[in-house]
Amino acid sequence: MSNLNPPKMEKTEQLRLARIKLKEAGKNPTSIGKTNLLLTLLLIYKWGYTTPSITKLFLGITRGGYLQKLTDQGFLRKVKTESGNPKYIYTLTESGLSEAERHASFQIRYVEIDPYRINQQLLRHNLLTQEITISAVVSGAVDDYLSERMLSVQDKPGKKRVDACWLKSSLKTGIEVELSKKWDRKLDEFVSGVISAIENNIYSQFIIFSDSPAIIAAYSLAMQP
Repeated sequence: MSNLNPPKMEKTEQLRLARIKLKEAGKNPTSIGKTNLLLTLLLIYKWGYTTPSITKLFLGITRGGYLQKLTDQGFLRKVKTESGNPKYIYTLTESGLSEAERHASFQIRYVEIDPYRINQQLLRHNLLTQEITISAVVSGAVDDYLSERMLSVQDKPGKKRVDACWLKSSLKTGIEVELSKKWDRKLDEFVSGVISAIENNIYSQFIIFSDSPAIIAAYSLAMQP
């Protein structure tokens, strides 16, 4: 049996639900503003960085400029991307990190405090994983989630680390985002890792996302007994 048990609902999701209730109850903008700030800081703490579009989806806001506002207030740092798509990502400053750590119910190493340590080759993959996961949370498809960096503290030799883990009641779903096809030994290792994780009750099931129908078809075939 795995020691990866569904934790209590993380503070970010508790805050998100509290924000919805505050808004529905017509509470003052100051209360909602404080909740939005903590939600955003904890979101970035979980994932390393984010974008305006993901934040708007998560907070349920329509106006632009919110992350720039937090940047001006000293909580976030605006980092230009090498690819230009997106043009910028936002990370935590020392002040933002301190506030996030003070309210988080977990501890992880936040390497993005130094923008030069961001692996920009993984930006598209990581942002897509983040967007898919936040969409699932907002829609109610999942109760909560663990990002890859949150799972990394539970790493053990031979244990498969997924891109994200979705939690719904007692169901644990491993999420993999595949943008380039694995071949030969790497594909065999990927398939055996998925099968082993399910057989050993580490995950209840897996969902593989890709923007390539060919990758999905190839992986489906590889998973056949």
